[in-house]
Amino acid sequence: MATFTQRKSGWYVQVRRKGHKTIGRTFNTKGEGEKWALTIESSMGVGVYVDNRESLATTLDECLTRYSSEILPHKKGADREKYRVDLLKSSFLAHKGIGKIKQVDVALFRDERIGQGKSASTVTKDLALLSHVFTIAIKEWGMPLTNPVLMIRKPKTDNARDRRLMHGEEGLILELCNQEMHSIVILAIETAMRRGELVGLMRSDIRGRVAFLSDTKNGSARSVPLSKRALQAINDLQINIYGNLFTHSADYYTKQFVKICKAQNIKDLRFHDLRHEATSRLFEKGLDIMEAKAITGHKSIQMLSRYTHLNADALADKLG
Repeated sequence: MATFTQRKSGWYVQVRRKGHKTIGRTFNTKGEGEKWALTIESSMGVGVYVDNRESLATTLDECLTRYSSEILPHKKGADREKYRVDLLKSSFLAHKGIGKIKQVDVALFRDERIGQGKSASTVTKDLALLSHVFTIAIKEWGMPLTNPVLMIRKPKTDNARDRRLMHGEEGLILELCNQEMHSIVILAIETAMRRGELVGLMRSDIRGRVAFLSDTKNGSARSVPLSKRALQAINDLQINIYGNLFTHSADYYTKQFVKICKAQNIKDLRFHDLRHEATSRLFEKGLDIMEAKAITGHKSIQMLSRYTHLNADALADKLG
């Protein structure tokens, strides 16, 4: 039932009903309060009333803090995701109640990021994190929300690259590498392992001519065969008392790779392109698509094909 109390600020109306939290609001006139109370009581009576006070009062910043403590530690790439959480915390969305954020707000955030010169891929990843916060708030925190990120256009991305090592570039890169850089570059080219997989390798993971990867990007363990050249690159590394093959963070090797390419005037080559190169070489050596997929760890043949750009000269040799 509803109770009405006249105050200096207007009429304060409270609605109490069994099975629901007491809800109250202040209105300028008693008539406005009566209409509101009738609407609330009717929706409670037919079981469609939604109490959204928590979602309106809880800011995105507070949700991001909770997300950081409860969800982020269990995600792969948590360090990079923490960067995106901090980015959202510094945005104009942070101080809005999560239930007050509409698609127009998310679209504005998207446009601001694009206006800052961020790539479509980067902005898409920012939006994906924001969308996951809404998903968690709905599914696990019980907030009556709709996900506004699902209602806006995403930037068009085309991440497919066909950059292969050109004649002489591998030698130029290795020429300026210290021992660890030398080994990680060769292993990337010979094994098609991802940067994080290489940096996470332990000596105990190397058994004979196979590297056993228990923790990969897609969550599936896999075994990677090692060529003689790959084995030599591993043997060339100094023994580390902690058992790691490589002693620096993944970002360190990426930055070193960029510096080396710049010093050797090698244009538009990224460390991840070595995985593209390695995948293509597997096919050029005669492996079939399922054999290559087992080595590279791609989830689907479609994903594998995006990374595979065969050398036209090698194909010509096969044609005779």
